[in-house]
Amino acid sequence: MNTRTLISAFIAAGVLRCAAAGAASPPDFLHAIRLVESGDRYDTPPGTAGELGPYQFRSAVWRQHTDAPFSRAGTPYADTVAVRHYRWIVSRLGRNGIEATDWNIAAAWNGGVRAVVSGRIPAPTRDYATRVVNLIERYAGEPQALAPGAEPALAQSP
Repeated sequence: MNTRTLISAFIAAGVLRCAAAGAASPPDFLHAIRLVESGDRYDTPPGTAGELGPYQFRSAVWRQHTDAPFSRAGTPYADTVAVRHYRWIVSRLGRNGIEATDWNIAAAWNGGVRAVVSGRIPAPTRDYATRVVNLIERYAGEPQALAPGAEPALAQSP
């Protein structure tokens, strides 16, 4: 799967239209999240609070975006849920007058939209967002942005 195919899938899903100007492509953003959360592994062990999969989803976030069993968080289907979560964050930031920059989206991914909107972002979340942005800059445009086989699910609406 190449970057052009992934970008086409994101356009079909309406994701690129909701990203801020100058922000990374959603596939590059999600690749950076996977690198930080799991070293880009789909078979990563559960986190200390029961988080699963390459994005280390908590069950509540997973259920917010899908009816699929939480056990699927460790499969390529996690990319579909990640796209939905990304779109949800971008939407919520916009509704609150916050620019959807890569840093703000990453901070909301880790610490919650409320923290970004209120400006009360804990130091570990600031560090997380900075790591994500640095990884985006380092790996932007690489063809492995999402797992093979994830593309068809990206075109589905949430």
